[in-house]
Order: sequence, then structure tokens, then C-alpha cells
Amino acid sequence: MRTLVDYLIYVCAFCVIGVGGLGAWDAVARQPAVLVRGSDLPGDAAGVLPEPFAGVDRVTLLIMGADERPKYGDRGRSDTMIVLFVNPRTKQAALLSIPRDLRARIPGHGMQKINASFSLGGVELVRETIEDLLEIDIDYYAKAHFQSFVEVVDRLGGVEIDVPDVEGRGRGMNYDDRADGLHIHLKPGVQVLDGAEAMGFVRYRKGDSDFKRSERQQQFLKAMAEQKLKLRNVPQLLKITPKVLEAIETDMHWREAVDLARVLRAVRPDCVMSASFEEYLRERKFNGVYYVVVERSDINRVLTEIDQHLKSMPGQMNLVEVLNGSGRTGAAADAGAILSEAGFEILDTANADRFDYGQTVIYHPTDGLSAARRVQRLLGTGRLVELDTDSELRPDRITVIVGSDLAGGDDGQAG
Repeated sequence: MRTLVDYLIYVCAFCVIGVGGLGAWDAVARQPAVLVRGSDLPGDAAGVLPEPFAGVDRVTLLIMGADERPKYGDRGRSDTMIVLFVNPRTKQAALLSIPRDLRARIPGHGMQKINASFSLGGVELVRETIEDLLEIDIDYYAKAHFQSFVEVVDRLGGVEIDVPDVEGRGRGMNYDDRADGLHIHLKPGVQVLDGAEAMGFVRYRKGDSDFKRSERQQQFLKAMAEQKLKLRNVPQLLKITPKVLEAIETDMHWREAVDLARVLRAVRPDCVMSASFEEYLRERKFNGVYYVVVERSDINRVLTEIDQHLKSMPGQMNLVEVLNGSGRTGAAADAGAILSEAGFEILDTANADRFDYGQTVIYHPTDGLSAARRVQRLLGTGRLVELDTDSELRPDRITVIVGSDLAGGDDGQAG
């Protein structure tokens, strides 16, 4: 059973490294319960706690890493901004990376690069800016302190990584920023990175894009989980707990952290969606400064994809074709809208081979019975029919033929 200590260790790595690592949490899923010193949380608390986030369909967590430089009196800028979406009911999760050079409205400060929001107003202004950008409410935040992360990795004995040759010709990865105290000199190939080298690996972006950096962050997190967050390492992990606690700043109460940990434990690797605005971004120059910009419609498109993923049921067939067999105009589109709202991906809505279906029919392959039953519940009707091997219908999807029992009459044609 994973405990609050295990969860905080993971969040430490996750906040700094950024993206894609939820699936690796299974590496510590079977750790024994322990008593968290200094709190009133017993090791077996998860067995007696009520359902986590009961009645809630979405929990959001803003994950941040910032290049703070207090010795220079500089609050710094947010180096990593990721929104974690989790549906406690379906156990689906999504990660949305926010490009730090994205042009956005920062409340009280006009249009600027979004990562400037941290230097202008700290975590709360970052939160407000992203809420305004995405038009969502963010429930919690967690911010990592980079120097503490370096010490955590050192105490874990480093992490083995296959460093890519980003710059080519055997140069690997090289970058120096004296003001930031960041010095990256990594040769390509498999090697054990200490804390400072690991920090360089996850923050480097000189030779390529932020999106490539996100891929390296994911690579490192998974390697850390696979190598270090295992049962045999529990004593070592517990020793570094104070440093982990120093590395995380969050507004979550420990009870909420436990609830989130319990939900995340049940999230399977294939139920984690990695989302970004990458394909919609365009470079623009304003007053001599280069930004990346994204249209409101494209933001909404990505958020809709996330929402559909969160509502979908893991392990179930998710593709649906809806055909109008009733003759009522819009019958297939109406049914498709119901299923899409519930998380199904609607491949097409069209007319069936005829318009005299009295009862709605839901065709499904053998392995799609569970999903077909869910379609039946959502529509409130429908006869389930398993596809024959010689059927002309596609076996990779559920096909719904809407009848007059669902359409409510016969007044024309068109899906």
C-alpha cells in the first residue's frame, strides 16, 4: 500500500521533471504501509478513508518548477508549467504542458510571455493566468524547488540515463548560464547522472524545443521510478523524506494529498493522456519580442479532447459510428452528441440502409460488450447484437442504428 511519504516523493520528482510519468507510479504500488512521523496519518489509513473526491468528476493540479535566484533578489520565471487533470470516477488522467513563451494575458499586467507571471506575482498569479487562459478552475498547486531536487537525486545515488546526442557529432548537451548557476556538459550515451547533471538534463533546451525537453523530462522520471521507487529502497526513501518535504510547496492538505494519491494509484499507464498545443502554435513578433501564440478555438479543441478522455472508461472500446435508421432529421447527430459528452469518440453520423427501424440496435464485437452496455445505458434503449464474423460492419467499433424508439418519430431523412 502506498503512503503519503511515497506520494510526496513522487510529486517531488513529478513537479520538477514535468510530464508523462503517471504510468510509472505502479513501481511503488505495492509498498508496505508505514507510519508518517509528525502526522496523525496511520499507515493503514487508506483502508478506512472514505471514497476520494466523492461526487467529483475532475480534479486539477497545477505543477510548477521555477528558476528562482534568491541570492540575486530575483524571484525568477516559471520554468515548467503543467496542468494535471484527473477524473476520480473513471480513473483517467491527462497532462497539459503550457509553453513558457506562450503569449497570454497576465491579469493586471497585459499581454506577456506566460512564464513572466511568476516573477510578477508568484504562484497565485501563475494560477490566475492559466485559469484565465484555459477558462477552468485549478483546485491545487504544487511547486518544486530545484536545489532540493538536486539533493534528493544525490541521496538516491543518481539515476542511470541514456543521454541523447542532441547537438550531434558526439557533443551531447552543453549549456552555461552563469547568472542562473546552470552548467550543462553531458556526453551522449548510458551513464549515471548525479543531482546537478540530472537538473541539467531536464532543463536543457538549447539544441532543440521545449517539446523535446518535455520528452527528456518524461524519460528521466520513468527512469527514476523504475530504478529507485521500489520496495527494496523504502528505507532509503524514508531517510530523504525531510528533503522531499523541503522540495515541495503546495496548498493541498495532507488529507487531499492522500485522496489524490489513492486515485492516482488506480490510474493505468494507458489511461494517461499527454496533451499540448504544439501542433497549433505559431511564432509571432510583437514589439520586437518573439512569442508563440495559439487561437482560442484551438485551446478549446485541446480541452475538449481532454474532457472526452477523462469521461471515457478505461479498457473499453471507445469508437462509435451512429447511423440514422428512423428517418427523423438529426436523430443520429443527437445520439452522437449524448455519447460524445460521455467520452465516446464519434467517428461518423450518417444514414442507415433504411429508415424503418422501430428499435435502436447496438452492434458490437465480442470484446466490445461492456462498452455496448454503457452505450445502451446512456441512450436509454437499444438491442445489443454481437457482430458475426461475416458482418459487413467494422469490428473495431460499436455501430448504433437509431430507431424510432429513440428518435421519437419519423419526419424526414438525414443523419
